[in-house]
Amino acid sequence: MAVPTGTVCLTDLRTEFGDANGGNVCLTEYYAGGSNVSSGITNGSGTAIPSSGTLCLKSNFAGAVSVIPVVSNTQNYTGNVAAEFFAVLAYSNGFGADIITYQLVMRTSTSGSNYVATLYVEETSDTNGVYNSAGMTTGTLYPIQTVTFTQGNWPDSYALDHSVSTDQGGSGAVNPSTSLVAGTGETYTSGSNWDNVTFELLNPTTNTAFKTAHLTTGECFTGTVIYTDTYSLKFIKSGYPTLTAVTFNISCEQDMSHSGLCP
Repeated sequence: MAVPTGTVCLTDLRTEFGDANGGNVCLTEYYAGGSNVSSGITNGSGTAIPSSGTLCLKSNFAGAVSVIPVVSNTQNYTGNVAAEFFAVLAYSNGFGADIITYQLVMRTSTSGSNYVATLYVEETSDTNGVYNSAGMTTGTLYPIQTVTFTQGNWPDSYALDHSVSTDQGGSGAVNPSTSLVAGTGETYTSGSNWDNVTFELLNPTTNTAFKTAHLTTGECFTGTVIYTDTYSLKFIKSGYPTLTAVTFNISCEQDMSHSGLCP
């Protein structure tokens, strides 16, 4: 779907971007960031639609496409992070290693005649998790974001964009590392190295698991390493710009305590 590249009429804009005034068309509705057109939308040549001033139907709108329409897009967690995970390791003889892992799970379902894509976080057996200020139960799915589409607007695919930062303090040598590995226990697995990999958004009902692992190795290290994972959930549909439904953080804290002699 796109605004035509030839003659552009007001009806073409209404078809593509909607009509906030029920047929009483006001051109200001079609400013970028206005009632109908999201900020950042461009025409088919990549030129941004104006947010003020003159609007010219052909030069400003020819080839433009709206964002993927959603019925709703709801954040399910409270606070600054979607979840927090903690691990504690006491070790001796110089060298110690501990790992924090957790999963993200994409589940598709139905709600009436609509299709729903919900991203969850799951505690694994080797971590202690907190969600919405309460302890997590291993193996339970806790929702992060719920995005509802009509069946006609169901995206073709989705991707999880991942980055990580670390903050550490203490004495001794420490090596923090992060791996994106195959998820387990669901209908489908992500496979490894899944950052920004495109996955088909299957029709309901299916689940796909994505696992993140933080391995912390220390040599006579006593201190704390905090990993902050940042994710963006993106939906892709032919003829539309990519929709970033949400960007969120998950925090993982590794506390290590060394005793005894160092080699």
